Amino acid sequence: MKNILAGLDVLLITNPTNIRYLTGFVGVDARERESYVLLTKDTVYLFTNSLYKEAAQKLSNPTNPTNNPMTCVEISREEPFSKKLTEILKRSHLALQGETLQGIRFGFEETDLTVAEYNKLKQELKNVMLVPTKNRIEELRMIKRSDEIANIRAAAKLTDQCFDFILGKIKRGVTEAEIAWEIESFFRKRGAGLAFSPIVAFGKNTSQPHYSPNFTRPRLEVEARQGEALKNNTVILLDFGARVAGYCSDMTRVVFIGKPKDEWRRAYEVVLEAQQAALEYINCHSGLDPESSHSQTLDPGSEAGMTKPLSGAKTDRLAREVIKKAGLPPCPHSLGHGVGLAIHEIPRLTARKDRILPKSQPRKDAILLSDMVFTIEPAVYVEGEYGIRIEDLILLKKDGIEVLSKSSKTLTIL
Repeated sequence: MKNILAGLDVLLITNPTNIRYLTGFVGVDARERESYVLLTKDTVYLFTNSLYKEAAQKLSNPTNPTNNPMTCVEISREEPFSKKLTEILKRSHLALQGETLQGIRFGFEETDLTVAEYNKLKQELKNVMLVPTKNRIEELRMIKRSDEIANIRAAAKLTDQCFDFILGKIKRGVTEAEIAWEIESFFRKRGAGLAFSPIVAFGKNTSQPHYSPNFTRPRLEVEARQGEALKNNTVILLDFGARVAGYCSDMTRVVFIGKPKDEWRRAYEVVLEAQQAALEYINCHSGLDPESSHSQTLDPGSEAGMTKPLSGAKTDRLAREVIKKAGLPPCPHSLGHGVGLAIHEIPRLTARKDRILPKSQPRKDAILLSDMVFTIEPAVYVEGEYGIRIEDLILLKKDGIEVLSKSSKTLTIL
């Protein structure tokens, strides 16, 4: 808790995934504010409404990283969050002089709190110093506990089983939407969920990295057989993952029905070579323990980031160089991303410059540490023609990598 609250007296958590990580609480709709968490030096306060009263009282999260007891606080229209929050702050040891909150350093998650919510806090918590924070819980989530790894490993195994099942469903005339439904149905019948909406793309649709068959139809058109129907001599991209006990897996495979073009074959071989180069680099340079590094990020191009620590940016550059030497288009996305309770987490393995950040604030390079789980997914996309992406889920250990995705990457023709 000391590191989480560094420089703060309390920290307000509003990100639903972070709330789940800290308390085990899961709401129905993450887009709504169904819960808040307030972290103090000795207590984890979970705020939620009467709809979740019974569920919240039954919550038990023995792996709570704060090791502090949890107290559930019910909120309502009559007793809103702002009122309950103020009461807790006033009666805690943080109150310096009677009822005043003067001097309290109140942290909040800057990438999740809305402007309206910030203004409300500012209005309600007069004399409190509001301090924006970033990735304090996310950096904890980067390093996976043994129970988290077990859940991710189970999700990856189920994803492999689903891939074997889906290969038997791929036939001429089937649609993208039908295959996507088969994937979801496979997981649901086995007590799991979707890590994300499956990406199932046929033919030229594979050139869109995050393609969805729903984008191909007019808004008011309702049709059972949505998406492209599979034809002969076609490239097929499948990107999907299971969710087990809240934890995600992520895998992409490309297969072909009928005779693939020589261009597709070559692109497939190059992408596979790029992935292998990245995996070999990580495997040969692994072994950096989380406790051995004071900082988990380095400026790109720094001497340390290129030598001793295992650099996400360098890994990305190695894969890109393979694709560049082959004369194929550069990959428009990062080489990989962390996976856990969310499908996209830190670290992000990329050497690309962030166009949003000013030059005075360069992107930080992710250092890859033991017990991180992330993807390695190089790709080649030729707009309007085809796309090839090969993605594996990786567990980084002190003695090397464990590839959690076991499905074959041998060029497959159905």
